[in-house]
Amino acid sequence: FIDEKIIALRNEMREQEQHELAQRQVALQKEQEPEQASKQEEQDLEKVNIYQSYIIIDDEKIGVMEQSLLDGKMTIRMPKLFSKMSTELAALKYPSDRRPNLIYTDESSSINLAFNLTPHRLQEEGVAAFQENMIDILEQAQPSADWLDTDVLKIDEKTVGFLEIITPAIDGDIFNLMFFASIEGIALIGTFNCMEEDLETWRPIARAMMESLRFASNSRNGGGIR
Repeated sequence: FIDEKIIALRNEMREQEQHELAQRQVALQKEQEPEQASKQEEQDLEKVNIYQSYIIIDDEKIGVMEQSLLDGKMTIRMPKLFSKMSTELAALKYPSDRRPNLIYTDESSSINLAFNLTPHRLQEEGVAAFQENMIDILEQAQPSADWLDTDVLKIDEKTVGFLEIITPAIDGDIFNLMFFASIEGIALIGTFNCMEEDLETWRPIARAMMESLRFASNSRNGGGIR
């Protein structure tokens, strides 16, 4: 009789262990799903070779240029559709006195690429924490935003944090790619934006532009961009 009770107890314990194991497996699967989805999304994101002499945008061949930025502190490759935004238009689109230092736009002024060398000190090892702070700020400021991706990369041997987010606006939702780096100990914030309807075309191009960044501080030739 006691043996039967022991056997029954053992069986009950085995069933409990199997139940707990199943629960842990389900919980682990749920934790892995966002990561797997992110990896799948990364695989699905079209790769654009920005180092070619041209790329295809809306079935047209568009030339690519290498552009020096911020007094030679860095370079970026971009489609030749972009030109510097005029001071008058920048004042309309970015009414704050804290508008970016440098803004590029296309002919429609709906696709923009901006660079802001802020007054904030930022060392290389602080870039990831700076990105997290920006994420917290945006989550509070834009609670209805749709988050697409966040990550910290090595680009030209420098740490670059970025985030991709869709934010609501009066005339339609806007896709934003923001990236962060330390330039000579100062926080750089780069921003690409376009209408959500142009996301499929421009998201991979924006990512390729960001990944083409080259920094003068990493040059082996005494400070020039290599």
